[in-house]
Amino acid sequence: MTGYLGVSGHDPGEPPCETNVVTFVEGDRPLWDLLSADERALTELLLTAEKPVGAARAHRHLVASGSAVSQATVSRMLLRLDELGVTEGEGRNGRRLTEPARLVLVRASQHRRRNALIDDMFDEADRSELIDLLALRKVVEIEAADLACGRASRDDHQALRTSLEQYDQNRLHGGDFSRHAIEFHVLLCQAAHSAPYAVVAEALYPEVNYFEPLVVAAAHRVGQKNQSSAEHAAIVQAVIRGDRKASRRLTGKHFDTMISWLTELTELEFEQVVAEVDVPPQN
Repeated sequence: MTGYLGVSGHDPGEPPCETNVVTFVEGDRPLWDLLSADERALTELLLTAEKPVGAARAHRHLVASGSAVSQATVSRMLLRLDELGVTEGEGRNGRRLTEPARLVLVRASQHRRRNALIDDMFDEADRSELIDLLALRKVVEIEAADLACGRASRDDHQALRTSLEQYDQNRLHGGDFSRHAIEFHVLLCQAAHSAPYAVVAEALYPEVNYFEPLVVAAAHRVGQKNQSSAEHAAIVQAVIRGDRKASRRLTGKHFDTMISWLTELTELEFEQVVAEVDVPPQN
């Protein structure tokens, strides 16, 4: 098996460019997915090591971590990482990560830590944390809507319109429209054409999708199941017109609406809503 170092937008044989994202791939799969658990542990050791790492030290590290691998097998693993372009030799001193590999692994490590924090935060349904999340999204999306007024393309406008249509089709025919509800907010952030807002959407919205059915159920409980559709449509119209003041006001109003759905519920009603969508409540 032979892997290669690829740079997004460049031939794999060309040197990495600072403005491009460096990724290790084989076929269509990221390198991290191709590594065994022991090989991943080796890359993590190499990432934190201040000096080159030899086979003996790598073996001791893996054994201390609970692995039953032999030192000979560790040597073969290191050779494989060399072939993949992840590591390079330092004479008799051992191996170190190549600089492109270090960049990729640092980024992957940051993503894993971020995802672990988000998983912990969203492990259970707590009303106050859900309201805090909506308040945070309110701040982000008011600014995203403002930026979208000046940056959104015709394709962005069409994507937002399509999302509205799909939302209404599912809502009117009794389907699950919670996915389209959150998709609207993702598209709004994307229409800002801003890397920071794209990062925020990537970090928060996959997990927000888990709770969107709960927000929808709360809207049903307070008798406002059609409110989001009308408010989404008004935001889209403001963005298409390029009306920044209206887009900010309407986006803020929309989040105030969602927050009110949750705050108006009694504790018993909230527990019933949680049970309806099968989200584990916090004790």
